[in-house]
Amino acid sequence: MKNRIASTMTITSLSVAAMLFTPATVFAESITANASVTVQNSFTLAETTPLSFGTVVAIANDNTAPDLATLVVSATSGTADVATQGTVASLVAISPGTPATFTVSGAAPNTVLTITDASAFQLTDPSSTDTKVFDVSNFTKTVVTSGTPFTYDTDATGTLVFNYGATLSTSTPSGGAASDNAIAYDNVTFTGTYTMQVEY
Repeated sequence: MKNRIASTMTITSLSVAAMLFTPATVFAESITANASVTVQNSFTLAETTPLSFGTVVAIANDNTAPDLATLVVSATSGTADVATQGTVASLVAISPGTPATFTVSGAAPNTVLTITDASAFQLTDPSSTDTKVFDVSNFTKTVVTSGTPFTYDTDATGTLVFNYGATLSTSTPSGGAASDNAIAYDNVTFTGTYTMQVEY
């Protein structure tokens, strides 16, 4: 009799325990949710100040052995132009030049950008009355605004401003002579274009 009572108590205890640990019925709802991403790889690159070598007195040397004069406009704003004279060729500044200024906007904030230097190009007389040309090369650049000093990264607004300088050189006119001959450039504004490329 004692064993039967003990056995009954054990079964009753297990039944109560099972009832206590049975989870309550759960009610759930589900929906199909949405996700998206907007790609904007593009940004704005603007030339806010053109590259200018100012106003100069320009003499070329019509010699088959090049004798050139150069004028450097630094990318650092406020730096004086630096002229180097040839034996006959000469460039003398009357009024100073200015570096180009470019502005990147609408880019990712605090992000380093790659600036590819332009290829050498020429400045020519648009009217073609003067067949002599100037060569432009040896480009330099300096950051004006950036997130980190001395690196070409955008600031917190996705903006980067940088200056671009270069070296202007006289050239040897075609059909040059065997001896030195000073030939003056015509009084005209020589112009040219180049490609500036900035990328992530």
